This record gives sequence, C-alpha cells and structure tokens, in this order.
Amino acid sequence: MAAPPRTTPSAPSGSFRAWFGIALLNLAIAAIIGCALRSFYVVDISFVRFKALLQAHSHVAMLGWVFVALLVFLLEDMDERKSRKAHRILFLLVQLAIVGMLVSFPVQSYGPVSIAFTTAHLLLSYALVFLAWRGTRHWRPAGSRRLVRIAVWMMVISTIGVWAIGPLLANGLFGTEWYYWSIQFFLHFQFNGWFWFASLALFIRWAETHGVAEVIDPLTIRLWLVSTVLTFALAIAWSERHGIIIAINSVGVLLQFWAGWRTARSIRATQSQLFDKAPLWAWRCVTYALIGMGLKVLMQTAVAVPQVAVMSFTIRNYVIGFIHLNMLGAISMMLFAMALTRGWFISTDRLARIGLSLFTSGVLLSEASLFIQGTFFWIGWGMVPGYYWIQLLTSVPIPLGVIALLVHLVRRRHPRVVQAYPT
Repeated sequence: MAAPPRTTPSAPSGSFRAWFGIALLNLAIAAIIGCALRSFYVVDISFVRFKALLQAHSHVAMLGWVFVALLVFLLEDMDERKSRKAHRILFLLVQLAIVGMLVSFPVQSYGPVSIAFTTAHLLLSYALVFLAWRGTRHWRPAGSRRLVRIAVWMMVISTIGVWAIGPLLANGLFGTEWYYWSIQFFLHFQFNGWFWFASLALFIRWAETHGVAEVIDPLTIRLWLVSTVLTFALAIAWSERHGIIIAINSVGVLLQFWAGWRTARSIRATQSQLFDKAPLWAWRCVTYALIGMGLKVLMQTAVAVPQVAVMSFTIRNYVIGFIHLNMLGAISMMLFAMALTRGWFISTDRLARIGLSLFTSGVLLSEASLFIQGTFFWIGWGMVPGYYWIQLLTSVPIPLGVIALLVHLVRRRHPRVVQAYPT
C-alpha cells in the first residue's frame, strides 16, 4: 500500500524554482545552438561564423545552465532573508550577462562587448559563490558542507586561468602553450572541480536531510581532491610530453579511479536506504549520473597509458565526447535528479517522462557516435558513412527533451507534491 504523498516546503523554493526554469531555458538555447553547429557539416550556413557560434554555445551551456542551476540548489535552503534578496538581484544580473554573451559572441566572437559580459559574469559569480559558502554553513561539516567548500575554492581557483589571459595577450603570447594552458586550467577546475564537487554536495545534502549520517567518507573526498589537482597534468602533456608529466597524470587518474569506485559504492548503498524517499526517475537520473561519472573515470584511467594519453587530446571527437559526457551525462543528470526530489519535475507526468527519455537517449546516441567516429580515426578506418548526418540526428532529441521539461515545469507552477514511493 502506497504511503501518502509528501509535500515539499513551499517557501522560499518558489523563487528558486523559477530561476531553475531560467537555467533550463539556457540549456534549451545551448542545445539548439549545438544542433545548429552540427548542421554546418550537412547544409550551407556560410553567413554564420562557426567558431563564434561555438563560443556562444559553450558559454551559455556552462555559465547559463550548469552554473545557475548549481547555485539555485546550493542556495535553496539558506535561512537568511537578506541573502535571499541579494540572490535575486545577483541572479538577475548574471542572466543579463548570459544574454549579453549569447548575443555578442555570434556577432564579434571575442571582442570588447563579449569580453565585458564575460567579465561581468565572472565578478558576479564570486558574489554568488560567497552566498553559497555562507548559506550552507548549517550543512553537515564533514560531509556536504566540506564538499561545498572545496567546490567554491575550485571555482575561484579556476578563474586564475581566465585572469591570466589578459597579461598573456599583452605580452604577445596568444597561441602559445601558456595561452592554451590557461584556458585548460579554467576548464579543468570548472568541470572536474567546481561542477563535480558541487553536484556531489547536492546529492549528499539531500541524503543527510533524510537521515543518512555519512554518505562519502573523508578519505574519498581527499582522493577526489588530490586526483583533480594531479590530472591537470594531462592538459600540459599535449605540448610537454615529458615522462614526469605523464607519470603525474597517471597517479592522478589511478587515484580518481579509486575515488570513483568508492563513491559509486557509497551512493548505491545510500540508494538502498532511501529508495522510497524519491521518485523512481530521480534514482534513474542518479544512476545515469553515476554511469557518466564512471565512464569518465574509466576513460581517464586509460589515459594513464602514454599512447592513450596522446590519442585522447589529439582526436577531437574524443575531446568533445568527453566534455559532453561530463556536462550532460554526469552533471546535468544529477541536477535533474535534484529537481525531481523537490517536485519541480513530476515523474508521473507524461510530458516529464518524455522529456527525460528524449534527453537521455539523445545524450547516449550522440556520445556513441562521437566515440565510434573517434575510434575509427584511431585505428585508421576514416569516416563513418553518413557520420555528419548521424551526429545531427542523434543530437536533435536533446533540445526536444529539454523543451519538454521546460514546458512541464511551466505548466506545473503551483503543485509541488512528491510521491513518497517511487513511480
């Protein structure tokens, strides 16, 4: 017999739910641009600059979707009224900066206007993560709060790479290894540091509020932290293929494999304890996030072999596939799981199920086509027949799924009831 429905707290989540919808809209826009980019290879779109549109796509996806959605969940249960007012203002200014980047990058690529909006977003992000630091003080010190602290530090540290670009350009170092290292420094500590630790913190915080004392032990957290720092060596290895650089990266990926194994076991154990506390689709999204994280870790573990390391950063299909696996397969799925646990997505609603299914299948098929083509290049078999059409068609379900979820979110503005048992 099913237990009665559980209603989530309504205040102040309404405002955060709205901002999550805006973040989801940013994801839909980024996904549509992604499809447009893949259509370049099958139709003539000569009036649009590919690289400039790619920059708009990446900035909106990273800063408009993942960044905003993470902050929405991190700040949702803060207990300070003044901070709630501050977050609304900051979210609004951040969204204006995202719109500015969306419009300016396709027009001028990196130029005065786009750089101004990017810089504004960066400065505003410091204020938002400061609110997250302060607003999560009541989280469990040895668990979710520690992960938030690490995530915030990783975010701040990653921006050193951005601030370094100006001096590098002023000294005529554009296109040098130092220039590309600075970009990779930012991306590495965003994806593998800030994004991953914050996502992990959200799940652990949810488990802690449902009575689980310790989801991930301190050793696992330290393993993640050390491996994140050491695996930056792979970004250096593309230009400095010294044995010591490869060795540092190899140690890092092996530690990451250990951390990933321990994390997966811990989360699966938590799932067995709390299975009836969240909808079935939430657990599916958590499982998909674990699979995405597991595949990412396995790939990076394979990079411990020097020959594989060289292949990993010279075949573009692998690079793109790895980035999308991280952002769409691991991070986005965890964010969807958090939306389901809060009742922002209702898994019994047909439109929500369609949206989640389309998004998941699109990510799976798109990733498969990228890695299969990359493997064809690696073994010397050339192009997969009809590859560019395959890439375009497999990517179409992703924006369709996001749009379906967005419509579902808008249609269910008021009900916020989560079934106590999975459905």
